Amino acid sequence: MYDFYEAFYKVVEHSAAHAEFCRRVFGRNLCQHGFADMEQVDALIAALNLQPGDQVLELGCGNGMVAEYIADQTGAHITGVDYSPQGIEQAQRRTGGKREHLTFAVGDINTLELPAETYDAIISIDSIYFSNDYTRSVREWQAALRPGGKLTLFYAYGREPWVAKDDFPAENLAPERTPLAAALIANGLRFTTQNFTAQDHALAVRRTAVLDDLRPQFEAEGILFIWENRCGDAQGVRQAIEEGLHARYLYRSET
Repeated sequence: MYDFYEAFYKVVEHSAAHAEFCRRVFGRNLCQHGFADMEQVDALIAALNLQPGDQVLELGCGNGMVAEYIADQTGAHITGVDYSPQGIEQAQRRTGGKREHLTFAVGDINTLELPAETYDAIISIDSIYFSNDYTRSVREWQAALRPGGKLTLFYAYGREPWVAKDDFPAENLAPERTPLAAALIANGLRFTTQNFTAQDHALAVRRTAVLDDLRPQFEAEGILFIWENRCGDAQGVRQAIEEGLHARYLYRSET
């Protein structure tokens, strides 16, 4: 996946096709790679209730456009971390005039050494999947939060296309039974959730329609590998939801 993301950020910075895709699918071009549209990003901001000057860590920030949006909306200081040097370089270059609100650094979610009791909030938008050990990652993030700090994560769990239906543990789709819920519980954290499964399905349907329309533009730019990746994601999620084997939640926990 590392090579894919390096290639992805290298080309999308100047891609009119991908910018149009993001505007039509997500509601705004924040160079999204995932399933969080503007409704979901704004729901995350509302759940956090950030104040000017709050210190926030975003894990898996990509090229920082979502972090920049959150900082602009709230006045909080966002530190974005991602394992893609290409994404981080773009974030640093684009936001050079906003250093009082934005900091970006290359980092692997599995090898972070976070300072204790530093952040008022930690955000993960579909990035915990890259953790090799959810329980350990949550424990490290918990230690990096100040007392009363908030851990807020968008997380989807469902059957992957290569997993047989009968082999998928459908009972673990409940918000209190997902692998992320198990990691939070193992760390003694209570949490609340919002269900975004219906929105996930609608977004998958919209992605497919927009991608079908924009295929010639992606092809003309020589970036069909992104088009194919996006199509595969949308089709897999749509199928799993229609089978009743996929769910998406916004998890919120306080230390």
